[in-house]
Amino acid sequence: MSTSETPNLHGVFRFVARLHTLSKRGMRAALADEPKCRYGMLQHLYNLIEQHGYDGAIYVSDIARYMHQPMPAVSRGLRAMEQDGHITRETDPGDRRKTLVRITPEGERARSANEQAMNAYFARIMARLTPEELAQANAVKDALLAAIEAENESMAQPTRKGEPPHDQNI
Repeated sequence: MSTSETPNLHGVFRFVARLHTLSKRGMRAALADEPKCRYGMLQHLYNLIEQHGYDGAIYVSDIARYMHQPMPAVSRGLRAMEQDGHITRETDPGDRRKTLVRITPEGERARSANEQAMNAYFARIMARLTPEELAQANAVKDALLAAIEAENESMAQPTRKGEPPHDQNI
């Protein structure tokens, strides 16, 4: 690839950083009048329960596994949501060594209200784009994600047993 064909990585990184900063600012404003909750964490928990839980609950150990997070980090997040009244933790009656997590009705109301506000915010953004711009954005998004996935797959090398992956601190 010649220099003229090399992507301007500074521009790509700047775009991603601005997209992150501006959308985060807009999301905060969109959620300003909604019930206070740890929306990202609560939504992630909701998704995990929907995908991997049963009877409206999920084991703490499963949360850690699916989130690829250590148990102490998961426990801290759950403790914060529990103090907010948005989740409950209970001992599994079938195996007293395991703990189940459920979203409380108050937590579900807060999560749902925040989700609606987020959907409305992003719908307003999309409404500012023409159908052609939306199609172009989707095509570029899909192509970029596919290229990243392909490159990551080509670089994937099994690590030796006990050796931490290189991206641990990224």
